[in-house]
Amino acid sequence: MFSFFEQWAQAGKAVVEAQLSTAQAYVQASADSGASVLAWQLDTARAALAAATVAGNQLLSVKDTQALLQLSRTQSQLAIERIGAYGRQAKDVAQETQEKFDTVTKGEFAASHQKFGELLQVVKQTPVPLIIPFNNFLKTTFGGTDEGYDKNKKTHPARQA
Repeated sequence: MFSFFEQWAQAGKAVVEAQLSTAQAYVQASADSGASVLAWQLDTARAALAAATVAGNQLLSVKDTQALLQLSRTQSQLAIERIGAYGRQAKDVAQETQEKFDTVTKGEFAASHQKFGELLQVVKQTPVPLIIPFNNFLKTTFGGTDEGYDKNKKTHPARQA
């Protein structure tokens, strides 16, 4: 009899550990994605500062209005190109993050599914005399909550918007 309860405990523990592993994997993927976004933003800020420094130095060296207009057009074109590059990099970072989460989801779902399947196998092997008291315990423990919810739902109909 103790071996059965040990199997229950081990199977339940395995399911909980799988859920914790899933949460940890998502946190790790989030941290990795956040770090890559931060690094990308720092690189972008450095590049923008360097471009502003170059533009400022060029602006100080301008001698006439014609050169100023040409410099303005050139700097505008460079700014548009930097904006386009920023958008492409943002798309790449978003795709990379999505791929990380997809990989984590697929792997962790498979592991959780396996652990839950093991728990179901233990439940299927449970002798009927043990299931009846356990089922009654669950009914008495959670049954009152369900009844209270049902009564409250019947006395307070949903409000019409």
